[in-house]
Amino acid sequence: MDVKQLQTFIVLARLLNFRAAAEELNYSQSTVSDHIRNLEQELGVKLFERIGKKVFLNEEGNKLISPAQKMLQDAEEIHELFNKGEKVHGDLRIGAAETLCAFWLPPLLKEYTKIYPKVRIILKMADCLEFHELLEKNIVDVAFSLHDESKRKDLFQIDIFDDSTVFVASPDHPFSTFKKIAMDELENQSFILVESESGYTMELKKLFKKLNVQVDAIMELGSIEAIKQCVKEGLGISFLPRIAVDKEIKNGELVILPVETDNILIHAKMVYHVNKWMSSPMEALKELVLLKKNTKSSMQKK
Repeated sequence: MDVKQLQTFIVLARLLNFRAAAEELNYSQSTVSDHIRNLEQELGVKLFERIGKKVFLNEEGNKLISPAQKMLQDAEEIHELFNKGEKVHGDLRIGAAETLCAFWLPPLLKEYTKIYPKVRIILKMADCLEFHELLEKNIVDVAFSLHDESKRKDLFQIDIFDDSTVFVASPDHPFSTFKKIAMDELENQSFILVESESGYTMELKKLFKKLNVQVDAIMELGSIEAIKQCVKEGLGISFLPRIAVDKEIKNGELVILPVETDNILIHAKMVYHVNKWMSSPMEALKELVLLKKNTKSSMQKK
C-alpha cells in the first residue's frame, strides 16, 4: 500500500477540502484526487462522500483512520532505522497555546532550527483544551500547553516553567496611582480577558465568584494582542501572564495594578501522546526543552 496515498488520505480526512489538502501537502489538486481514487480502487470502497463542492468522510473512511495513522508511523520508524548516521531531519508538527506561541516559543524554535536546519516545523496555535484531540488524532506531534493533563493516562507531560499573572490597565486608569487595591474594589470594573475554558482566566472567574465580586462586564477576546490594545485604549482592566505584558510595562504603555490577592500562576507544559513514536526531530526538541529547563533551574539555585 502506497504510504503517500495514506498520508494524503489522513490530511484530507482532517481538512475535508481537496485544495487545502493539496496546499498542506505541497501537491497539485489533481495529485490529491489521484491518490484518493487509487486508494479507493485498491480497497474496493468509497472513503469520502462528495456532495456538491463539499467533502465528507464516510463510515469506511472512518474505519481507515486509525490503521492508516499506524502504518504512517511504522513507515516513519522504518526510515529512521536506516538514517541513524544522518543529521536530524523531517517534519515536526507543534501545537501551542497563544501565550507560549507568541512570547516563549520563538526563541526556542530559533535555536532549534539553527541546530537542526533540516527539520521542517509546522506550527499550529490552538486552545489548550484542543490539544488532547489533536495529539490523539496525530494532527500534531507535540503540544506546548498551559493546561494540566496529569489526570490523563494517555498523555505524557513535562513541566517546563511557571510564570506569574498580573492585573494590568492603561496608565490613565483611575487605579493606576493606587498603592494597594483590594479585590472588592474591583467591583463594577470592566474586564477584558482571554477567551478560554481553562487556565488563568477560569481561575480568576472562580476567584471572583468565591469572593462574591461582581464585575461590571467581561469582554472575552481570542487574541492577547487585541486584549492589550483594548486595555491601552482604556476599555478596561485585564489579567494576563507577566511574560505577555513585560514589553508594554517596560515601555510605559501598561501598568501593573497592585491587587491584593494570591498569585495565580500559569504552568507551561510540553505534552505528547504516550503511544507516539519519538521521531528524531521530536526527540531533539524534547532534549532541548529539558536542557533549557535544567539550565534555568541551575541559575535560579545560584
